Amino acid sequence: MALNLVDIKTIYAEDPKLQEKDVKALVKWVQNQPHLPKIGDFEAILFLKKSDYRLVHAQATVDTFFTLKTLWPDVFLERNFAKTPQQQGVFDAMIMMVLPKRTPEGNAVIFMKPLGPNMINHKVETLYKSLYMACMLDVYQKGPANGHIIVYDIQHFPECYVPKMQYGVFKKIFYYDYEIIPIMQIKAMHIYNRNPRMDEVIAVYQSAALKSLLPLIIAHKSLDDLMKYVPKECLPQDCGGLLEPVAVLQEKHKSELLKNGAFFDSFDHLMVDESKRPVDNMIAQCMFGFEK
Repeated sequence: MALNLVDIKTIYAEDPKLQEKDVKALVKWVQNQPHLPKIGDFEAILFLKKSDYRLVHAQATVDTFFTLKTLWPDVFLERNFAKTPQQQGVFDAMIMMVLPKRTPEGNAVIFMKPLGPNMINHKVETLYKSLYMACMLDVYQKGPANGHIIVYDIQHFPECYVPKMQYGVFKKIFYYDYEIIPIMQIKAMHIYNRNPRMDEVIAVYQSAALKSLLPLIIAHKSLDDLMKYVPKECLPQDCGGLLEPVAVLQEKHKSELLKNGAFFDSFDHLMVDESKRPVDNMIAQCMFGFEK
């Protein structure tokens, strides 16, 4: 792999709530589940942090995560974009990247920006595939963030894409993002640059979001208002920040995803084997909106 992985010792040193005994216990528990793929200490750390360090909760999260991953190939397979040139068009449709500087609180900032009509050529699942790839690279390179702040420039959201924003798809996405995925901890979603369709887009998000996520969705009327929540040093120049322009950051982000294709390949085989699932563990039948 081309990736320089974060040192686990650093994560332990920076997080007093994290107990090595719990990490080892979670790894061992997963090893004893015949239907689950094996995980390492780093993945166990991510699942424990996602589950507020509760071991039993983390066990359920691991099972649900790999079950959803297996049932959602549109999002979790063919993530080596270097091998699938047709998917690289997503970079010209929507920017979905993790910005290089974290906030003083240790939060990672996700920047999202539709790029106009090209977006209509891509399913929601393909767009979010690129987002999860970006978050995965960031976490494995820098270690777990304390949380994720989404900054969403909605100015060029194409009117023709609103009908493609299916309630069922976004309900899965919000449930997955907020409750399950170990590489993301949503703390807030800030939407700015009002668009004539902004109310419709927000309405889809609000109708699909979990109740606990609703207070985290904030619409701003100006950049000055946005910067009350996100420091200037963590935002691109285009947003009144001090980082490089969005176009420059996007090119670097694209290059990172393409050159680390082997890293994503290495995770493709990590799926649930339903033929080996214990009869008293029927989580796959309870996944709303998914077919076995």
